[in-house]
Amino acid sequence: MTAENVALIPPRRRDVLFTEIKRLVAEIDAQERSLGAVDEDGALIDEALEGIAEMLTAEVRRAKRQSRRRMAVAT
Repeated sequence: MTAENVALIPPRRRDVLFTEIKRLVAEIDAQERSLGAVDEDGALIDEALEGIAEMLTAEVRRAKRQSRRRMAVAT
Protein backbone atom coordinates (compact mmCIF):
# COMPACT_ATOMS: atom_id res chain seq x y z
CA MET A 1 0.00 0.00 0.00
CA THR A 2 1.61 3.20 -1.15
CA ALA A 3 0.95 6.74 0.00
CA GLU A 4 -0.26 7.51 -3.52
CA ASN A 5 -2.90 4.80 -3.23
CA VAL A 6 -4.05 6.08 0.15
CA ALA A 7 -4.18 9.61 -1.29
CA LEU A 8 -6.82 8.38 -3.77
CA ILE A 9 -9.27 7.98 -0.89
CA PRO A 10 -11.33 11.16 -0.47
CA PRO A 11 -10.19 13.17 2.59
CA ARG A 12 -13.46 12.85 4.49
CA ARG A 13 -13.60 9.08 3.97
CA ARG A 14 -9.89 8.80 4.83
CA ASP A 15 -10.52 10.62 8.13
CA VAL A 16 -13.31 8.18 8.98
CA LEU A 17 -11.09 5.25 8.06
CA PHE A 18 -8.15 6.50 10.15
CA THR A 19 -10.48 7.10 13.10
CA GLU A 20 -11.58 3.47 12.83
CA ILE A 21 -7.94 2.33 12.64
CA LYS A 22 -7.10 4.36 15.77
CA ARG A 23 -10.04 2.74 17.56
CA LEU A 24 -8.86 -0.73 16.56
CA VAL A 25 -5.31 0.00 17.71
CA ALA A 26 -6.57 1.27 21.07
CA GLU A 27 -8.78 -1.80 21.45
CA ILE A 28 -5.92 -4.17 20.65
CA ASP A 29 -3.64 -2.30 23.04
CA ALA A 30 -6.18 -2.75 25.84
CA GLN A 31 -6.62 -6.43 25.03
CA GLU A 32 -2.86 -6.90 24.87
CA ARG A 33 -2.45 -5.39 28.33
CA SER A 34 -5.20 -7.59 29.78
CA LEU A 35 -3.73 -10.75 28.20
CA GLY A 36 -0.12 -9.84 28.95
CA ALA A 37 0.86 -13.10 30.64
CA VAL A 38 -1.27 -15.37 28.47
CA ASP A 39 0.85 -14.94 25.31
CA GLU A 40 -2.18 -14.41 23.06
CA ASP A 41 -1.27 -10.84 22.17
CA GLY A 42 0.69 -11.73 19.02
CA ALA A 43 -2.36 -13.33 17.44
CA LEU A 44 -4.53 -10.32 18.30
CA ILE A 45 -2.04 -7.92 16.76
CA ASP A 46 -1.73 -10.01 13.59
CA GLU A 47 -5.49 -10.19 13.25
CA ALA A 48 -5.85 -6.43 13.74
CA LEU A 49 -3.15 -5.68 11.18
CA GLU A 50 -4.83 -7.96 8.65
CA GLY A 51 -8.12 -6.16 9.26
CA ILE A 52 -6.50 -2.75 8.82
CA ALA A 53 -4.82 -3.85 5.58
CA GLU A 54 -8.12 -5.21 4.28
CA MET A 55 -9.94 -1.97 5.13
CA LEU A 56 -7.32 0.14 3.36
CA THR A 57 -7.27 -2.14 0.32
CA ALA A 58 -11.06 -2.04 0.04
CA GLU A 59 -11.11 1.75 0.29
CA VAL A 60 -8.39 2.15 -2.35
CA ARG A 61 -10.34 -0.14 -4.70
CA ARG A 62 -13.48 1.87 -4.06
CA ALA A 63 -11.67 5.15 -4.70
CA LYS A 64 -10.17 3.83 -7.95
CA ARG A 65 -13.59 2.67 -9.16
CA GLN A 66 -15.11 6.04 -8.37
CA SER A 67 -12.24 7.80 -10.10
CA ARG A 68 -12.73 5.69 -13.22
CA ARG A 69 -16.47 6.42 -13.17
CA ARG A 70 -15.85 10.17 -12.88
CA MET A 71 -13.39 9.99 -15.78
CA ALA A 72 -15.91 8.07 -17.90
CA VAL A 73 -18.66 10.58 -17.18
CA ALA A 74 -16.34 13.51 -17.92
CA THR A 75 -15.46 12.18 -21.39
